[in-house]
Parts: sequence; C-alpha cells; structure tokens
Amino acid sequence: MFRIVAMSVALVCALLFVLLLVLPATYVGTYGIVSGTGSDFMARRASPMFAGFAILLWLARGAERSDLRDAICWAMIITFAGIGALSVFEYWRGIADARILVAAVAEFGLAALFVRAFRAS
Repeated sequence: MFRIVAMSVALVCALLFVLLLVLPATYVGTYGIVSGTGSDFMARRASPMFAGFAILLWLARGAERSDLRDAICWAMIITFAGIGALSVFEYWRGIADARILVAAVAEFGLAALFVRAFRAS
C-alpha cells in the first residue's frame, strides 16, 4: 500500500512543483484569487517544498515498515490535512471561492491515503 501511495503522491507533488514554479498566477487563479506579486512570490517559494516531497516519496517508495517510514507517513498526513484545513478556512473567510473546496477534498484524500498506508503495514 505504501509503495502505491508514495509513487502516486510523488507524481502529484512533482506536478505541483512545476505548476507553482512556472505558472503561479494560473494556479492561484484556479481558486478565484486575483494573482499579484505577493501571491506569485509565495507560490514560487512553495514550489521547492513540493519538489522535495516528490523526491522523498519517490525514493522512499520501496521502504519496509520502520520508524522512518512511519515518520514520512505522519509528515504527509499533517501536511495534506493542514493544507486541506487551510483551504476550508480560506473559503470560509471569503478569500477563495468554492473551487478551493474541491482542492480541500483532494488534500484530505491524500492525507487519508497516508493514514491507510500507515495502518496497512
């Protein structure tokens, strides 16, 4: 289970890296937020984080159950559940439109996949 989840999420993170780095205004605009210097700056600065997650998950995909693999699962659970919670919060505040809720469902879904991967081993 961990192998499939790690590989799939690594690909998602690699895609996010490219989108945030190359097309920050397009990505931000997806959620009904007007792109500007600040949002583009923050999106680009977040992009290496997703590159790091992609590499970490891809290289760890074959890892056997261990404290280190469990730590990776927990880090991904906290990261994606946190992003999902912030997505809902920003919708509630009126910063992003309802399309952010689609992203929130996906983010909570990624966190849930890592919960399953953690429990499956």
